[in-house]
Amino acid sequence: MTAPQIPTDYEAWRQGRWEEIAGANGKAKVVANAKITDPGPHTLPGIPGEWRTTEAGDLTVTARAADGVQVAGSLVDGTSPVPSGSRLEFPDNRVGFAGGADGSYGLVVMDQGRVERTGLTGIDTFPYNPAWVFEGQYRAAPEGRRIEVPRLTTPRSTEAIQAPVDLAVTVDGTKYVLAVLQDFPGQRLMIFTVETNGESTPTIGRWLVLPLLEPGSTLTVDFNRATLSHHHLNPDVFICPLSPPGNHLPMRIEVGERALIHATAQS
Repeated sequence: MTAPQIPTDYEAWRQGRWEEIAGANGKAKVVANAKITDPGPHTLPGIPGEWRTTEAGDLTVTARAADGVQVAGSLVDGTSPVPSGSRLEFPDNRVGFAGGADGSYGLVVMDQGRVERTGLTGIDTFPYNPAWVFEGQYRAAPEGRRIEVPRLTTPRSTEAIQAPVDLAVTVDGTKYVLAVLQDFPGQRLMIFTVETNGESTPTIGRWLVLPLLEPGSTLTVDFNRATLSHHHLNPDVFICPLSPPGNHLPMRIEVGERALIHATAQS
């Protein structure tokens, strides 16, 4: 039996996915992140500095010179503004950046040596199978809909997450309508579970990252591009949402990512 031909755009997507995980700003390097949406002060575990927003909605950091915090190449000794997009530097080869405006910011810190130390070498995937590529359609959800979804905190918590559309897709003659979350601006996730969960796929389910399109739009639903949750990369940092109620597909979907690959971790 001849193996199915793997589309070049899928191969390019896999390469881009590894870059997203382990590249220069790879998510596997993240050691701290925070959403800063109130004046604070905010601190990040193991990261020097106190982060605040001003009355004007700007972000600042307060640190001593001995803390070794730099904003755009300048050592902080006191309180410094942190313009959106500025490069941040910390001791022990850690770097970061903050983005946002008007009192709402995201702050990310990365350790450039973390991928090597954890021994992460790749992502194990099922073989590509063109039978798992479908045409789906976005359906409008009630205006402002939010869905209570478990989040991978310790202890477990729930959060009402924006869910602007549903995804309708027909598999083996059965139509499924699945909620699509928008946990971060500009990112839509269809988080789903299947019959292989806890066996050959993660217990916590997998993701399909979907495009920003209007209700009524058709889109490609390619389960070969099912990804692992960021939670697998660093569970202390990525407290990702779990699958919404009703997003279970009663079948075995043996395509897409299934596990991280680690060599022997370096001490």
